[in-house]
Amino acid sequence: MKTLLLALLLACVGSQAAPLAPKGTLVIVGGGGMPKEILDAFLRASGGRSGIVGIIPTSTSDPEGALREWKADLDAAGLSCVALDVRERSDASKPDLLAQARRCTGFWFTGGDQNLVGDKIVGTPLQALVRERYEAGAAIGGTSAGAAIMSRIMFTGEDRLGQEALSEFGPGAYRTRDGMGFLPPAVIVDQHFLRRSRQNRLFSLVMEHPDHLGLGIDEATALVVKDGTATVVGERAVMVFDPGVMKGADGTFRDLRIHVLRAGQSLDLGTRAVRP
Repeated sequence: MKTLLLALLLACVGSQAAPLAPKGTLVIVGGGGMPKEILDAFLRASGGRSGIVGIIPTSTSDPEGALREWKADLDAAGLSCVALDVRERSDASKPDLLAQARRCTGFWFTGGDQNLVGDKIVGTPLQALVRERYEAGAAIGGTSAGAAIMSRIMFTGEDRLGQEALSEFGPGAYRTRDGMGFLPPAVIVDQHFLRRSRQNRLFSLVMEHPDHLGLGIDEATALVVKDGTATVVGERAVMVFDPGVMKGADGTFRDLRIHVLRAGQSLDLGTRAVRP
């Protein structure tokens, strides 16, 4: 009896210690266009025809244009559009904007410059509220810069010298900053991956953070993340860098596992197993 009670107690302690997985869905698009199957996946995850989608155009140089385009698309699909137009950091703390965001069943981060999200939203009440809504079941999507913001560690787009060149290689070669952190903490995402030959910088960051999984999403392709599983949707591919058994020193490494996944294939972000 004592053994049984001890086992039950340990099971309860373990279940309390394990963090609950978010109930929502991430739709992370590598940029370069969005095929219908990706848009449909985001709209379904946002509640379908009963959904309310908050558009966050902070990254783009044309927020009005982005809001017009999304409103037209959402109207056509029968969803409601809410403009969460953060131009200044103070906007991300405004009670009326937060009240609008609290209604949303989905959020979309546009392309552009991810550093603008870092400057104006990371660390604000809006970030916390979007995270809260995601944990409760809301969808979060984004393309290009809107994909870059998904991980806790976010590329700035610059190398160690502050340039946009991709010729550097090795730990510390590329600058990073805090992103929105919707993906699990030990996952790093990069976008436009194969089209723009960004393997150098994701390789470099995985060497710098050998406990992190690297996900390189190509254009017109998305990872749809639900219940800890990332499924490829779209036209091209996702490259996965898994350093689980990697050994490295002095700017070298070996035994890095690499996968190339296409539509329909999935990756368990916890166990790192690929299926099918």
